[in-house]
Amino acid sequence: MKRGKIVSIVSLFVVLSLLVVPTLQGIPPTYSGQLYSLYGDWLQGKPVGLAVFHVDPIYKGKSFKGELVLTVVNYSSDPPEVILVKKVRGSSTVAFRIQRIPVGLREVEEPMGGRVVTRERTVFKEGAYYVGVVGIVGNKVYSGGAFLIFEPEKPITQMEVPIKLEEKTLTPREMTKLKANVADLRKGAGGSIGLRSTPDGVLYSGSPIDVEYTDVILPAGVIHAAPGTKVEWCLADGTETGKPTGIWYDSFHQVAWDAPDPHSWEKAGKKIAIAHTDSCVSLDNTYSSGYRRKVVKAKVQYELDTYMIGSSWWVITEYVLVPKYIWNLVDVSSSRENPPSVPASYGVVTDDPQRINFVVNENGQGWMVQSVTLTFGIGYDEVEADVSITLYRAAGDTEHVPPYIKIHNARGVKYWYRNGDPKSYEVYFHR
Repeated sequence: MKRGKIVSIVSLFVVLSLLVVPTLQGIPPTYSGQLYSLYGDWLQGKPVGLAVFHVDPIYKGKSFKGELVLTVVNYSSDPPEVILVKKVRGSSTVAFRIQRIPVGLREVEEPMGGRVVTRERTVFKEGAYYVGVVGIVGNKVYSGGAFLIFEPEKPITQMEVPIKLEEKTLTPREMTKLKANVADLRKGAGGSIGLRSTPDGVLYSGSPIDVEYTDVILPAGVIHAAPGTKVEWCLADGTETGKPTGIWYDSFHQVAWDAPDPHSWEKAGKKIAIAHTDSCVSLDNTYSSGYRRKVVKAKVQYELDTYMIGSSWWVITEYVLVPKYIWNLVDVSSSRENPPSVPASYGVVTDDPQRINFVVNENGQGWMVQSVTLTFGIGYDEVEADVSITLYRAAGDTEHVPPYIKIHNARGVKYWYRNGDPKSYEVYFHR
């Protein structure tokens, strides 16, 4: 067989594989063109991949069959960028190109031949995406949103994305106002605020039409100090560690045809806030004979992003509220405590000072919750968000490190992580 025929057969096999295999994996054949393009990039060694989101809007426990507009916003970029807009009915699959940028190596344990072995694998830069759905059926507005943060470990990353829909009822006056607004926008093609239009008539803003910021004091961790010791709880800006500290808090969203309702914010999943400076809070128990504890607080910046999205006869405003930076830690008073009994497994402090690290963990559970009111200024209007923000027992990710603890005057002191979990934010010390 001639070489040209062999190449043609191989090429045909590749094309058929790209058409058939993705379908078996749940990727619609409409994305085969993207896969074929990616295959060429992979052969050239380019750091690219494909993200596949299987989005299922859920209303009262069932897939919602009414027409919705689905958007995907890339929060890995600054400013965020709307990268996908699509009309959907019921569950739908969307796919788009992503970057797979190596950022280091990590040791992982995996079973092999009846035993657990440790190997090194490449770690890739994480992506952060907001998926929103919104639509108007009759006089009801249905909307929902979710943040997805993932490491593209494999060339094709598939994720199930159930989105719980909230319902709002429009008054006749509000319906009339919506129609008038979209008519005005379409006359000017939304040029004054940078709206774009898809071939099937969806209007949307490609990036936030307004971005505002506010700061709030939130819990960040807990210090426990034994008698005669001094304990510091610290964040790093990355100057010495190479990576800044990251701590996870709640994000929120809502849609509105006017100003957002302060009480109607819905949680959209957790998102990481990045330490902007080196900062420590200390509990100096050097001259005390008792055990003490202190809740560590952090000054966290929240960002409010405003988008516009609409279909043939309506345009609505979508607000996304996310934690962005940790400016510094804030000192508060301490209190006495009775520490738990020393567990069977513990460490012993051998240096002065000694640093004790936490472990990267992106899937930790909610831990401390604080009710706050965030206040933003949009134009001449004041926008409020009355929300309960959760601190998660989740620290760092592929690009950010966990907080750490430094203890002084403590050689010989026993220490252990709360519940034996090095992914927590708490370490107990005992003489």
